[in-house]
Amino acid sequence: MNRTRVVLAALPLGLMLSGQGARAAEPGLFVGIDGGVSQATNENYQAHVHTGGTANPFVGYMFNKYLGAEGMLNFTFNPPDQDHRGFGGENQWTTLFGGTVGPRLSVPLGDKVDIYALGLGGYFTGLSGRFKHSAPGFSVGGGIDYNLTRELAIGAFGRWNRVYMSPHPTFLVAQEPSAQGPSDARFVTAGLALKYSFVPAAPKPVPAPPPPVAAKPAPPVKKKIILRSVHFDFNKSNIRQDAIPVLNEAVNVLKDEGTVGVICAGHTDSIGSDAYNKKLSMRRAEAVRDYLVKHGISANRIRVEGLGESKPVASNDTADGRAQNRRVELNLD
Repeated sequence: MNRTRVVLAALPLGLMLSGQGARAAEPGLFVGIDGGVSQATNENYQAHVHTGGTANPFVGYMFNKYLGAEGMLNFTFNPPDQDHRGFGGENQWTTLFGGTVGPRLSVPLGDKVDIYALGLGGYFTGLSGRFKHSAPGFSVGGGIDYNLTRELAIGAFGRWNRVYMSPHPTFLVAQEPSAQGPSDARFVTAGLALKYSFVPAAPKPVPAPPPPVAAKPAPPVKKKIILRSVHFDFNKSNIRQDAIPVLNEAVNVLKDEGTVGVICAGHTDSIGSDAYNKKLSMRRAEAVRDYLVKHGISANRIRVEGLGESKPVASNDTADGRAQNRRVELNLD
């Protein structure tokens, strides 16, 4: 008998050592069933039954990964001892049914394994064989669960049980009453278990928001400075006195604009040949460029163009119109 107890106690421990490195069960509702062998441990009960079996559906709830509550329906069934003692019904199987409830303590090991302990108390009744009445009882023990998925686990269990009812009839195991074994039913159960947990679905990862689309920068606005008052005398390219204030203002604007480039575009009236007017308009543009450079604008920022008489702003049929056409315009590049 001692050997049987050692084997039953070693079964959960062996599974525990082989299952290191798994994932622990999660809080929530669970259901399952365990089943295996049932072995009487006190002498009076052993005198009535041989090793039998057990099947125990259960339901419970884990409040967190360490503490929960469990309820169980306990079924044990043992064949008769076949000693032919001559009492009625001695060939019947002894069947015991009970309902128990109590705390469940769990300790996670690694990523998928947890061991647990149970302390269940309740009420039992005899359905057939040696038990003819009902009585309270309890069951203590534990086991190990190996979680195959977030929901499904397999494992092993072992429990010691005591029911406060005597088998009928009661056999004395010694002549002296003080040597008589206990008359209630004590037995161990051990075997395998299957458990299903109703854990909530794993939250789906929230996709990262798309990066903000950068607003397309507005195209730079090119400022155009038309210096209509920068006019030139007929057939001349020198800077007149009346152009100096306008050119000084242009210098200030270009300094404010930092490194932006500028185009000096020279123009003429229609008097003279195209070739001559091209050269004259270029000289006028260069005269304005030289003034700007002299007053602090880098020559690298300035481009000169001689457009001749190609872009008049007034009619060349009058003296006033021709005077307006003899000019240099400054445009930001």
